[in-house]
Amino acid sequence: MRINKILAFTALTTVSISTSAFEANRLSGEIMFATGYVSTNSNLSVNTDSKIDALNSKGSHSNDFVVMPLGQIQYDLGKTRNQRIYLGTSRDDLSVGDLAFELGYQYDLANGTQIDFAFIPTLLPSEGWANPYQTGSNREKEDIESHVFRTKLTNLMNSGFSVDMAYASMEIDNERIEYSSLHRDADTYYIKGSYLSMFSAQSGLISAVSYQHHDAEGKAATYNQYQTQLTYFLNDNAHALALTGSYHYRDYSASNPVFNKDRRDNRYKLFLSYEYSDIQGWDNWSVVSFSGVTVNRSNIDFYQHEDYLVTVGMNYKF
Repeated sequence: MRINKILAFTALTTVSISTSAFEANRLSGEIMFATGYVSTNSNLSVNTDSKIDALNSKGSHSNDFVVMPLGQIQYDLGKTRNQRIYLGTSRDDLSVGDLAFELGYQYDLANGTQIDFAFIPTLLPSEGWANPYQTGSNREKEDIESHVFRTKLTNLMNSGFSVDMAYASMEIDNERIEYSSLHRDADTYYIKGSYLSMFSAQSGLISAVSYQHHDAEGKAATYNQYQTQLTYFLNDNAHALALTGSYHYRDYSASNPVFNKDRRDNRYKLFLSYEYSDIQGWDNWSVVSFSGVTVNRSNIDFYQHEDYLVTVGMNYKF
C-alpha cells in the first residue's frame, strides 16, 4: 500500500532531521509508531486478488497487519516565531483519517489567520492495476505517481472559518485499459470550507463542505465530487478524541464503456482517533489509536467496496 511506504519514510525523515544542527529550542515535533489491521475488498486495490473471473461483483477481501510509523517535525522562524517550516503528517489531518506527507511553510498573521503553503510529493510511487477490468488471467501492477500543491487559510481573522485548496496531478506509468475514455492520467482541483464551533473550552464541532473536480484524460474517468463532513472533538485532561463522519457523492462525466452506464458513487466514512497521555513515569509519551470504516456504494457493482482500519500505538512528543 502506498500509505505504508510514505508513512515509513516520514518517520525515518523525522528522526534524521531532529538530529541535525538546528537551534534546539526552535525545534519541536512528534514521532508515532502504530500497528494495526487493515481490510479491503476493492476490485481496484492491488492488495486483493490479481485474478478476477467476472466484473459483476465486489472484490475478495484482503486482510493485512501493518506497521505505521508517523510523525511531524517543525522549526520556528523569525524573532517572534510566527513562521515555521515543517514536514511530516499533521495531527489535524491524521485525526480525521487523512494521511499525507507534507513539506510546508506556515505563517501566523496578526489578525489570527494562519497561512500554509505545502507540497505533497510522490516519495514512492503507489501501485494500481494496469488494466483493472482484465478477467480470466492475472492482472499486472503499475506505478502511479502524483504530486499535490496545497494552500490553507486557517481561522480567518479569528472567525473560525477556514479554507483548504489543492491542485494534484496523477500519471499512470503503463496504462493498459483498452477504452481511451477510461484512461486515468488526471489533474485534480479541490476546495474545502470549514467552520469551528466551540461547545466549551475542551470540546467543539468542525463542519465542512468540499468540492473536487477530477479532470482525467478519459471522460468516463472524469468526475465531480461533493462532500460534507462533521468532526466532534474533546480534550479532557489526559484524554483526547475526535470522531469524524463524512459523506460524498461522485458523479462521472460520461458513460462507462465496460458497463454501458454512467457511474454514480455514494461514499460513507466514519473515523475515530483517541489519545491517552497520562502514562505514569513516561513523560512526553502517550497511547494512540485510530480506527475507521469506509463504505462505497455504486450503481455499478464492480466499484462497490468496504475498507476497515484498526490501529494502536505509542506517540512521543519533543
